[in-house]
Amino acid sequence: MNRRSFLKTTSAAAGAIAIGSTLAEVAQAQTAESRPAFRRPKVILPVPTPQAKYQRAQPGVPDTQLTREATGLLHEFSTPLLFNHSHRAFFWANELGRQSGQRYDQELLFICAAFHDMGLLKKFSSADDRFEVDSANAVRQFLEHHNVPATRIQVAWDAISLHTTPGIAAYKPLEVELLYNGVAFDVLGIGYEHVTEDLRKKIVAQYPRVNFKQDIAKAFLGGFEHKTQTTEATCNEDICSHFIRNYKRSNFYEQIQNSPFQNS
Repeated sequence: MNRRSFLKTTSAAAGAIAIGSTLAEVAQAQTAESRPAFRRPKVILPVPTPQAKYQRAQPGVPDTQLTREATGLLHEFSTPLLFNHSHRAFFWANELGRQSGQRYDQELLFICAAFHDMGLLKKFSSADDRFEVDSANAVRQFLEHHNVPATRIQVAWDAISLHTTPGIAAYKPLEVELLYNGVAFDVLGIGYEHVTEDLRKKIVAQYPRVNFKQDIAKAFLGGFEHKTQTTEATCNEDICSHFIRNYKRSNFYEQIQNSPFQNS
């Protein structure tokens, strides 16, 4: 090896070591336990306190200040469609939780069900985030206002942000999985056979499914029609494909092929 090659090799090695050292220093300075677990949205959409006259938990729901206010928010700012859907999702999830034989946070489960579709409403809808994230950010703000411990808040945030994402909830705290399954039960009928006919009839009688299949799809569209890019690679994209004429989704394979990197 001549001197020039040696210098080139050692310079490259020194550069790699320097880069590696820098990255190691950055990684060491930013370990997870040294920073907050949550990164706040750029724009905070305020969650108001509902009027006292709306703060009344429904029969069968844990009766606490948190559940009363969550119910009040549904009464005052949501729609009859989402009010009924959120309650049914809770009761399905609660029944599946009972069947599991495991202990879970019933109060938090209801709050998750109450907030899980809030991001579909204009009042709580951001310009750039998925509606699930808008809903999760709303519940975080609500729970922080009531000084709920951070660990409970994170469970609620995860449950709501992941409630349309398959394959993950089963590895999260039980409340996350129960919300996912309760919503899937109500919207898609998944697990229908695991709840008795008597209980199904009782819950639907109390919280009717009037034209639900068509109206929930329209509610989804209304929640993200102004930001269809947030639905890409999610189940919500199917709503856009159905309702929006000439809707064109991005193609992951094409994105890979069009990367600016050389194919080396």
